[in-house]
Amino acid sequence: MREAQRCSYVVNHLTETDMTTIKRRPVSRLLILTLAGTAAGCVSTTEPNVMAGKPTIANATPVAAAAQTPPDQLVDALNGVFGKHKARGSHAKGFCMAGELEASSNAATITRASLFQPGKRTPIIGRFSVGGGNPKAADNGKSVRGIAVRAVDGNQRLDWIFISAPHFFAQTPEQFANFFKVRAPDSATGKMNPEAIAAFSKANPATTKQAAYLAGQPVPASYGTVPYFSTNTFIATNAAGKMQPLRWRFEPVAGRLGLTDDEAKAKGSEFLRTELMERLAKGPVVFNVIAQLARADDQLIDPTEPWPADRTEVNTGRLVIDRITDQACDRETFLPTVLPAGLATSADPILAARDGAYAVSLSRRLTP
Repeated sequence: MREAQRCSYVVNHLTETDMTTIKRRPVSRLLILTLAGTAAGCVSTTEPNVMAGKPTIANATPVAAAAQTPPDQLVDALNGVFGKHKARGSHAKGFCMAGELEASSNAATITRASLFQPGKRTPIIGRFSVGGGNPKAADNGKSVRGIAVRAVDGNQRLDWIFISAPHFFAQTPEQFANFFKVRAPDSATGKMNPEAIAAFSKANPATTKQAAYLAGQPVPASYGTVPYFSTNTFIATNAAGKMQPLRWRFEPVAGRLGLTDDEAKAKGSEFLRTELMERLAKGPVVFNVIAQLARADDQLIDPTEPWPADRTEVNTGRLVIDRITDQACDRETFLPTVLPAGLATSADPILAARDGAYAVSLSRRLTP
């Protein structure tokens, strides 16, 4: 698909309702068309996307347009399971927070990004969330927890969107959409089809990894006591020009703490916000910002498959969260492809698809 065709592809797949909303709001129109263009590879927000497949410069290639699943269909697939609402299409339940990103002396060895210069301290805004598209999801369920973070240094911006599992649940946008389509309740009975879900899972085993991981983990005791993973691969470049594929992880300084089944049941469906407020009253919630470095034989484009635990890790700094804020961040869209100089995206097709879907979700949230 030529560049001009890619640029129009995502924009043209914003629905008529989406575009009506955009036209009514000039600021939103500029924002959303920019987001959609970014997803199609039209707007350069950072260095070129590089490295498809293996981490060798010989295999470097720009990230392709986000497959052939239009972004509105990704959001529609989520809504087909969780219903239509004014919250985010994914990770609908959550609240905003703020704090600071503190760079370590190690960070500059892998990236020249200004945010990671030794001793650099940058204000952040962010959002904690419960996975799924249900705005009333239970806090005591075994679903993923999410964290979104934005750090801005002058004209350099970094958005992170992580989940509390090292596995994403789809390898491609098409698989993502079909994962939810097969789970959509039958219009006549209002029930899911377990046989169809089982058949899909058998044909797409990668989509079962996240659920299997979560089933073996306790319900998190707090947003501040669970690790968060990027699952997608990014490419760091240091001042010497060395390129290094990496995956990020936020590791809680307080340790990984979960609840027993009885404790989770006793907590009820609404406890995470109150728990964090009480925790913050005693001091900030801190995560070490870990970069896991790929080896030459590691795949870079499958977010369902984590790298082996023996890969080299670099502690690039600390994420310090010191307060819960109002819900202003709900008007923001966190975009994992918005990166500062010194960081770039890989050719992961899921990563390429996210911005367009987020643009559609934002436009629908803005609809009166």
